[in-house]
Amino acid sequence: SIQKKDDVIKDLKTSLQDLAKDCKASIQQVKQEGEKQQKEELQASQAKCAGLQQDIQQLGAQLSALVLEHRASELALRKRKCRLEMEIVNWIQKYDTDMGEKQAEYEEVHAAYAEEKAQLSLLTEKHAVLLQEYSQIEEERRIRQEKEEQALKELNTMTLAATRIQAFWRGYLVRSLFKSKRKKKKGKGKGKGKKAKK
Repeated sequence: SIQKKDDVIKDLKTSLQDLAKDCKASIQQVKQEGEKQQKEELQASQAKCAGLQQDIQQLGAQLSALVLEHRASELALRKRKCRLEMEIVNWIQKYDTDMGEKQAEYEEVHAAYAEEKAQLSLLTEKHAVLLQEYSQIEEERRIRQEKEEQALKELNTMTLAATRIQAFWRGYLVRSLFKSKRKKKKGKGKGKGKKAKK
């Protein structure tokens, strides 16, 4: 039985040695594969870094160009800004000058307007007085015209009445004259007849 145990132990030692060899071989293989993969990744990383470095250089060149362009644009904009600020200052000064002149003109016009307004008020009062006097004169003229028309109407009535009276009187005189002539003729005729009878 001790021999069997020794055999078993010997087999186990052999198995352990084989296992250790296998592990060492596996570890060596894994290490080799890891080194290979690391080398590949390193190469890929170096290539990628070179590409990125190239991109960085290109972007740096573009950035420098853009900075120069933006500086030129900024300088132009600064000049334009300064020019516009000067124009604004000039416009403000011109506006202040114009407003001062307009204010003086406005005050002058306002003074003239106030004077004309006072004159207009005075003329309005005079006009009201004249209008009242004109109304009185018109009323007096209307009354006088009515009186003249009434007097003319009465004169026409009196003239018509006088004309009719004169016509009536003339007719009366003519009729009276005719009557007296007839009576005289009749009287002469009767006298002759009586004389003839005698």
